Parts: sequence; C-alpha cells; structure tokens
Amino acid sequence: MGKKKTSTKSSDAQIDAIREMAPMNEDLKKWVKEAEKEGILTQKIKEAADKEEKELGKCEICGEKSAKSVCIKCNKSVCLSCYFKMIGVCKNCVDRETVDKWLEKHPDWEKILGVEWVD
Repeated sequence: MGKKKTSTKSSDAQIDAIREMAPMNEDLKKWVKEAEKEGILTQKIKEAADKEEKELGKCEICGEKSAKSVCIKCNKSVCLSCYFKMIGVCKNCVDRETVDKWLEKHPDWEKILGVEWVD
C-alpha cells in the first residue's frame, strides 16, 4: 500500500478552517497562534496525517469506537464522534461550552427517527 501524501494545499485549508473556528475558543486560539509563531502548525498536521496511516485502534477519548483520525493538538487517536474534522482537533482540546455549542447545531437523529446511528 502506497504512502498517503499530505498536500500543502490541504494543510493550508485546514489551517484556514482552524483560524476561522479559533475565536470560538480562547485556549484553541492561543494554541493556534503559538503553533503558527513557532512554525509547527503544518508539522502538527503532517504528524497527525502520518499517524492516521497506521492502525489507530480504539478512540483514546471514549474508548469505545474505532479511531479514524488524530487530533493535531494532543495527537490522540479519536473516533468521528470525538473529533471535529473541520478544524482537526478532538473534543478534549476544545472547551466544553464550545463543544456543546457545536453539537447543538446537529439534530439528534437517533431520537428524532428512533434509530441507532452507525458510523
């Protein structure tokens, strides 16, 4: 199996998304500024992509579902439910109030439809 390349273009798009969402969380905003200042934000994104190529096992947050991504801030392997793909960080790296705000935007289809959601 060939190695997946992380393009600069996709890294730039992810950085732009992080910048856009960062104002919602002061801690994340501070981390983004520091990582950009140190020139390590692109490196963090690449490290996460490299880790994703390996077997990730179970989510390091919920411990239940299979991990599909890696948080660019804490480098934990996380499932889709514990990860904000748009900005590349896990729900532990975003304050609780912001997580609740983002999750409120999505209806609880399990309750509405009476079915179990499967990732």
